[in-house]
Amino acid sequence: MPHATWDETEQPYDGCGKCLLGVRRLSRVKAATTSPERQREDILTAAKAVGGHIIGWADDWEVSGATDPMTRPQ
Repeated sequence: MPHATWDETEQPYDGCGKCLLGVRRLSRVKAATTSPERQREDILTAAKAVGGHIIGWADDWEVSGATDPMTRPQ
């Protein structure tokens, strides 16, 4: 699958119904984690595959992905 680029997959909110928020996080379940760069590319590729675009990023570098998103610290 081709790499997604900033121009086509990261855009401001436009109300199209496919404006997506990318979430990157650390994993404390596994010793090895996917790098932030790899997570970014995977998320951009997935957004592009559904015809969407990323309007912003939520990065949880200090909170495990096993934590419920509704109870995560700000």
